[in-house]
Amino acid sequence: MKTVSLVAVVLMSVVASTAMAEGSRIERSTLINASQNTLTNTQAIGRNSAAHTGSISVTGSRIQRSTVINASKNTLTNTQAIGRDSVATTGSIDIR
Repeated sequence: MKTVSLVAVVLMSVVASTAMAEGSRIERSTLINASQNTLTNTQAIGRNSAAHTGSISVTGSRIQRSTVINASKNTLTNTQAIGRDSVATTGSIDIR
């Protein structure tokens, strides 16, 4: 069952064009977000939920001596975060 869940998460990340890093170390890297999002609807509903479309999300990671470039193009997007501590992003860079 763990394999199926992991595959589903990976497929969801690939389909949503989202790059995620959690609890890692990023050094001497270049993070480029050049996504093009048109007619998208991104929703994070519920407590501590997150939804990212065409975004770079880095949570709990250490970033040193790196370059972050956001060159995304967003047209007709709807992004909603509903609930306590929820995050929803479209074509953005979220570093925490």
